[in-house]
Amino acid sequence: MENWGVIIGIAAAVAIVVYLRDRRAAQPQRTRAALVGFAVSALAAAVAVWGLDLLPGSDDKTTLDQAIASARALPMIGVVLDDVPGSEGLLRAALKEEIRQPTTEGVSRPLKLMRELRTAYVVPALLATDDASAAAVVEARIQLLQHLQRTDLVVCKEFALIGIQRSDKLDATGQKLMRDVLAALEQAYRSGRAAKAANTAPPPVASDSETHALLMDAGLSAADFDKLARLGRLSNEEACDIALRFNTAPARLPADKRGPLMRHLLTVQ
Repeated sequence: MENWGVIIGIAAAVAIVVYLRDRRAAQPQRTRAALVGFAVSALAAAVAVWGLDLLPGSDDKTTLDQAIASARALPMIGVVLDDVPGSEGLLRAALKEEIRQPTTEGVSRPLKLMRELRTAYVVPALLATDDASAAAVVEARIQLLQHLQRTDLVVCKEFALIGIQRSDKLDATGQKLMRDVLAALEQAYRSGRAAKAANTAPPPVASDSETHALLMDAGLSAADFDKLARLGRLSNEEACDIALRFNTAPARLPADKRGPLMRHLLTVQ
């Protein structure tokens, strides 16, 4: 769980940097870029965490087994490795080759593999998940944020800004709520995967422009997006509040519009 705190922190920080980098871009494009940056950097950070114990010359079976075990402990990685035949062997080979000859330019081999698995399996499954499963993920996030808002505004801002760095330092309720978030995400993935296997008609998903419009319909304003851009300079209370506003937005929409928005957000966060 501590490794996940590090990974989510690195990823969230990159997302903020991406969001702030180009102020000339349209608002939906900047938000989308930040969220995509979050997802991609999470994978990069995961590879970095795995690699801490994988120094040159230590590519024996025990060390690689430990790396695979660490990978399996990361959110969604273990379920994908279980669901995709041969994927664990591919990851082991990628890690071993990366140790033997580290990538000096471009994407590392393990990260490239995880990107491919995410694109091929995780994203399509989340896009196909049902409204109830998507809503459960969002609700779990809200419950965690609300708990932090009541008990620790400093950590609540940390969650909104760079992610919780030391989830093991949360109180018992906070740790339980974080586990709920991860469990809901896995359930959404499995629901969508089952729907795809059954060849059911895919549910609607909001496009980038539709997502921005839906967020505005849910009551978010230009001022709210401006606060997101200034998240690090907000007070603890303001940062926690804006995080909750974005996560509670789907609930403020008509029922037929919530699912498309939530599925879009699940695939880029």
